[in-house]
Amino acid sequence: MSAEARREQFIAAAIEVMSARGLEHATTRSIATQAGAPQAAIHYAFRAKNELLAAVIMEVGTQVERVLRDAVQPERGLIAAVRDGLNAYWDHVVGDDGLQLLQYELTIFSRRTPGYEWLAEAQYARYVAVVEEVFGAALAHEPDPPAIDLAALSRFMVAVVDGLIIQYQVNHDAVRSRAGLDLAIRTATLLTGLDSR
Repeated sequence: MSAEARREQFIAAAIEVMSARGLEHATTRSIATQAGAPQAAIHYAFRAKNELLAAVIMEVGTQVERVLRDAVQPERGLIAAVRDGLNAYWDHVVGDDGLQLLQYELTIFSRRTPGYEWLAEAQYARYVAVVEEVFGAALAHEPDPPAIDLAALSRFMVAVVDGLIIQYQVNHDAVRSRAGLDLAIRTATLLTGLDSR
């Protein structure tokens, strides 16, 4: 197995272990067992466990990006992009509780670990960047695009959805969370200025 394939194997295994049991229980032994590989092989693929955790953060970001890009058809316009993107991401959220908890654990880990603070910033910067890019592609298809601050809208939407995710993780009230998401979609739609035309 190539070094890159081995790295991908351990990243996938780490995500599975952390999603199921939490960051605290993601030992190199448990990750290697999940991957079906010798524990020593982790140290050939990653210089340290924290390097593996950094790779996990980047992979989770890639998954979020994939969900949004697959859900949005830019030619349908910005309002459809907002609705389709947020609905698809919410399905992703409620489809895997463990993965959502893992993302928050990794954010907190990064903020509390000297030398890794940049990872938390990079994690959220990536979320905002992909939302802005997806919305921007849809805005470009509007026949008379409004003058809106896409960067500000994207940061706002990431913050709103983040709050909804935390609430859902706490109370698991699907009806209330869905109502919150619908309100977030309506708010974003109003902020585009397109629905009032």
